[in-house]
Amino acid sequence: MNFVIVGTNFISDTLLKAALTVSEFTLYGVCSREVSTGEAFLAKHNQLDAKVFTNIEQVCADKQVDAVYIAAPNSLHMNYAISCLEAKKHVLGEKPSAANSAELTKIIKAAKQNHCLYMEAMMTTLLPNFERLKLAINKIGTPRKYIGQFSQYSSRYDKYKNGEQPNTFLPEFANGALVDLGIYPLYILIALWGPPNSVQASGILLDTGVDGAGDILLNYDTKQAVISYSKISQGDNFTEIQGEKGRIRIESVSLLKNITFIANNGSVENLSSEFDENYMRHEIVHFISTINAKSRESSVNTHKLSQHVMAVLDQARQQLGVVYPNDLT
Repeated sequence: MNFVIVGTNFISDTLLKAALTVSEFTLYGVCSREVSTGEAFLAKHNQLDAKVFTNIEQVCADKQVDAVYIAAPNSLHMNYAISCLEAKKHVLGEKPSAANSAELTKIIKAAKQNHCLYMEAMMTTLLPNFERLKLAINKIGTPRKYIGQFSQYSSRYDKYKNGEQPNTFLPEFANGALVDLGIYPLYILIALWGPPNSVQASGILLDTGVDGAGDILLNYDTKQAVISYSKISQGDNFTEIQGEKGRIRIESVSLLKNITFIANNGSVENLSSEFDENYMRHEIVHFISTINAKSRESSVNTHKLSQHVMAVLDQARQQLGVVYPNDLT
């Protein structure tokens, strides 16, 4: 299946390295504003036979393109996704799927109208350990608390403090710590427990207007969740799902590197499968198999799941006071 990768950042590197281990994946091209950047990306991965596109219109016009992986800035996700879907290309859209719920609704509508697959590229829910987590959740008994943490000091924050304006801290690119890091523990929470009854958010805003760190309290009928995230401090990043009989502890919530059940009596059980260094291959395999099955919606990263997550992101940003230019159009 012929893929084009839009964007040449580190996540594109990671995805391509993993995708090249999948037999049905073929890198047809890369889309970058500068030809030299695209050529350097292809050379790095020894994919010199692939094409270099310099805009999304060229990608859409090429009849040989089957699918597009969009890793462009968040603010461009909707326009790029809809353009590709209207050109009958399947779309794997990097998280967050869009800048807000209104944009995501338009993407899903375009996917349905053009009978193409759109899937949010949330890798975590497609890892083998996520299935193990779901199977083991009953071990904790009645669930009561979910504590999800992802705090990772950004090297770009030093640039920001030195007076530079890195994209990751600019609202015009629909960025911030919540949509970059906080989304990982949030996605798992909603995949397991569904949408919350209420959302309360507080955080630290930078001078640019995006959040550098924050906490979200999510209330359910008989349980509670807290999402804690930061790009301006570093944490151990353990996530726990606590119940009346024990707890499940997750190391590295985005990758599910290690999952452990700890019973109330102190006994410990390792629930993890061996960690796959090419962890993004699983979302590629699932995406391709979904297309081959002629299904136009993932059975895991469903449209409804993406919408539930985006609704919480919208509510939290509104309470934090984070406004994107995309919100005003």
